[in-house]
Amino acid sequence: MAILKAIKNDSLLIISNMEEMHLGLRKSIEKFVTLKDEEWEEIRFAWKSYSFHKNEPVTSMGEVEKCFYYIDSGLLRGYFEKNDQEYNMGFSYNGEFSGVYDSLIFQRPSDWNVEALEDTVGLKLHHQQLVELQERFPVIKEWLFKFNQQVMFGLGIFIRSLLADSAEEKFERLMTQSPHIIQIVPQKHLASYLGMTPETFSRMRKKWAT
Repeated sequence: MAILKAIKNDSLLIISNMEEMHLGLRKSIEKFVTLKDEEWEEIRFAWKSYSFHKNEPVTSMGEVEKCFYYIDSGLLRGYFEKNDQEYNMGFSYNGEFSGVYDSLIFQRPSDWNVEALEDTVGLKLHHQQLVELQERFPVIKEWLFKFNQQVMFGLGIFIRSLLADSAEEKFERLMTQSPHIIQIVPQKHLASYLGMTPETFSRMRKKWAT
């Protein structure tokens, strides 16, 4: 009886966690569009749970991205390597989406990698389901259009900053827009993301704190 009770409790916990993840997913999607309850009841079942351990590869360069990831908890980073050096392109964490997006959309080999920096869990949508949902629900097509707009806007700001801003300006922009990120992402990765050495980043951080 005790074993059966434990199994039942574990099952209820899994169901509860899934409900919480789906609630978080809906909130993230509804930052862009409004979903009707009847739409959501069908859409939600296309998203499946996933988990990655710390330092586990999610997508590797040369692979075709199969899924679009919603992060319930954890931390993923996008990066590429050149001349044995890593270059960080961005980070995704709780309540955000991740994956090699251009590889997912065009179903071509990825030019960069995605890796879990922490144990990460959430929900994923396979490419085929993404295509089918767009065909069945205009609101999903609208969501992806608005999501793409945000991605392109952010990319433009990032490129302009890398090309024209000083180290101080890059750091100040990061701390103004995402002050919490310094508590989430390791310093060496943030330094790479901003195109500076860890020593310069450390100096900027100390200056910011005073």
